[in-house]
Formats: sequence, structure tokens, C-alpha cells
Amino acid sequence: MLRIDGTSEYEKVITYIYHKMQSGELIVGSKLPTERALAKELGVGRNSAREALSILTGMGMVKRVHGSGNYIAKNAHKAIQQIITMTLALGTITGSNILEFRRNVEKTVCQVVMEKGLSEKQKAHIKEIVSKMEKSDQEERLYLDKEFHDSLIRATDNPVFVTILEAISEVYREEMREVIEKTDDETAERFFKIHEGIYQGIANEDSSKALSYIEEHFNLVEEMISC
Repeated sequence: MLRIDGTSEYEKVITYIYHKMQSGELIVGSKLPTERALAKELGVGRNSAREALSILTGMGMVKRVHGSGNYIAKNAHKAIQQIITMTLALGTITGSNILEFRRNVEKTVCQVVMEKGLSEKQKAHIKEIVSKMEKSDQEERLYLDKEFHDSLIRATDNPVFVTILEAISEVYREEMREVIEKTDDETAERFFKIHEGIYQGIANEDSSKALSYIEEHFNLVEEMISC
């Protein structure tokens, strides 16, 4: 029986799993021991083992597969998203805080992408997204905006950017839905031109152009939210 001192029973289970992940014994896709096996290994009750797994499932760290068991998941951003959503509800942070964060991090993302360079495949994918924006309806425009920015984030090839901004992106999506619903034809054209400008700036490694259009993008979002 493994001893993990100084914590409650369900925390012992979480700590045990965390250490297994740190050591590399558990990786994404690994199957976890059963509740019974965890309880026996750690000397805790099965209810505590079940509670720990429920918490980890809620955080997106564990995925339950009916009839098969529990597995290490690849959804770390879900835990961050839940924290952000909760703090928004409590008023600890505001939509303006998130918008300011996105504005500044988006600039960093673009700088990183320009330094690394886009592959021809990445350029073609992002260019196609921008082209579709020109004649998209509201719902499609919301999807394309998210895919455009997510594609840039993925192009950093940095899992920290990806994990944190995936979480922020889900929360920010609701702000963008409000913006998109308010767009008229003139604003939709402006929306398209901004994304085209960001893409061209990055593709041509023109930092000044890319950053200028990012500023315009978030200025437009602020303008639409406040009206």
C-alpha cells in the first residue's frame, strides 16, 4: 500500500495520478487503474477514488469511456476554461480583461509565427479561411474567425500557447458571437479586410502590417461590443 501523507483521501488519489503523469508512467491515452485498484493501492475508500476521478474528469484531465474505463485525456485547456468562466461569473475578471489579454497575446503569437515562418500548407489553409470570410454568413463567419486565430496559435508549435489560448478562445467566442450578430454589410467587409491584412502581414513577414491589423481587429471588437 502506497502512503501519501498530509492530504484528504480524494486528494491522495489526485496526487498519486499527478506523480504518475510527472514520471511518464501515465501519458495521454493511458488507461487508469480502476476505482477498486486505486483504493487498495492508496488505502482509501472507493468513494474517495470515485470523487477524485470525477474531479479530474470535470477538469478535462480524465476521459471516461463507458464499459472500458478511465483514460488520461488531452483536454488540459478545459480546466483553465472553467476557471476563467467561473471568475467571469464572480466578477473577478471582466470581458475587457480577456479582450486586452487576447489583443496582446495575439501580437506575440504573430511575432512568433513570423519568426518560425509559415509552411506552404499553413499559408494555403489560412488563405482559404480568409477567402471564405468574404462571402460568409454570420454563423460561418463566427466559425471562420475562430479557425483563423486558432490556426495562427497552432502555427506557433508551442503547447503552452495552444493550451492557454484554446481555453481563452472558448470564452472569447461568446464575445465574438455578439460582435458578429451586430455586423452589417459594411462591417462584414471591414472584418474580411482586417483578417486579409493580418494574413498578408504574416505571410510576407511584414510585422508592422500584421500588428496594425491586429490592433484594428480588436478595436473593431471593442467598438461593436460597446454599441
